[in-house]
Amino acid sequence: MGIAERKAAKQFEETHYPKLKKDLDAAARFEVTVEVDWASLAAEGYEHLYEEAWPKVYFAPLIGALRAICQDDLGRESLQGSLRRVVIRNSAGNSSASSVARFQDGVLTLDHEPVTNVDEVEDRQQAIQQALESAPTPANVYAEDLLRAFTDSGAKGLDAVLHAALSMAGRQEAGIPLVLPRLTLSLRSGRAVSGFVKDILEDRREGRAVLLYQPRESDTPYDDAVIIPVGTIETVTVHDVPAFGALKRDAVPVPSLLQLKRQLAALEARVRAATETALVVGLAPGINAGSADELRALAFLAERTREVLDALVKDDVGRAALREKVKRIHLRTDRHPAVSLTEGTLELVNGRRPLDWYPRQELETAVQNAL
Repeated sequence: MGIAERKAAKQFEETHYPKLKKDLDAAARFEVTVEVDWASLAAEGYEHLYEEAWPKVYFAPLIGALRAICQDDLGRESLQGSLRRVVIRNSAGNSSASSVARFQDGVLTLDHEPVTNVDEVEDRQQAIQQALESAPTPANVYAEDLLRAFTDSGAKGLDAVLHAALSMAGRQEAGIPLVLPRLTLSLRSGRAVSGFVKDILEDRREGRAVLLYQPRESDTPYDDAVIIPVGTIETVTVHDVPAFGALKRDAVPVPSLLQLKRQLAALEARVRAATETALVVGLAPGINAGSADELRALAFLAERTREVLDALVKDDVGRAALREKVKRIHLRTDRHPAVSLTEGTLELVNGRRPLDWYPRQELETAVQNAL
């Protein structure tokens, strides 16, 4: 960097940056710590473009993203609690708007060439906003232990595996988008039968039998149901065991914590309007969901809660019960699902495993019993 570049960078820092920093803090509605590596931004031979290019490349998209996120108190509080500082630099030779931002450990890093693709302001704003609002990625807890999903289910023994598979089928029918395990039952006769457990039949004369469903395949024109006496089963093979008890792919997206809070704020507004009360809906005190699994469980519970409350406020008795008994509705997760009403707080608890989540009908019954 020569004298001309140093002078132009210094002039920008002293003349233009203070106004941009003021606009940035106003957009965030709090003072943001910013570190700018001016030397890395000073592209040699382009000092005449700094005044036009740097605001478009770095500051305008950042200000736009902060303004969009902090449009309400939920967004401002969420960002203020997670953003420690912003680092602006040109170290990776990046010229792509989609790769401009990285948000990790509270540090938002904007890394982009200073005079390239200058007019892609909106694209960079979207990338910055997406980085700041991004939901955590689900951890692959089975990467090193492929049997963990199965062993965590507590299904010990042949009979327990059959009942676990049956329970998953029932939960799926109730509205939880589980992947059903496909089993192969090896019989004492030497035959092996594969399919999905649909029922365990009880008969006083013949004893217990498994109803196994076999969906049609490319070489068969129809679905089959096979009834197998439990006493004839020698072994059970569980296929695709890492997915045992897992959700269907993308069936329940992982929200960010801000998205979840806004979902609950919208629900609160609906219930207040319907009941004409100041009822509060939100996460239970002390809950600051950070894991993908917890956020997904809470988002599923929030949507089922919306369905249950929408139905409840349309009923005169249900609406009156909410008015008289409930001041707060708190959501959280725990090992097991539960609903309780204590001193005006209706607490709705979803299990952490998808198998322990509340489907709508069960949650509706539990809420009605609590009220």
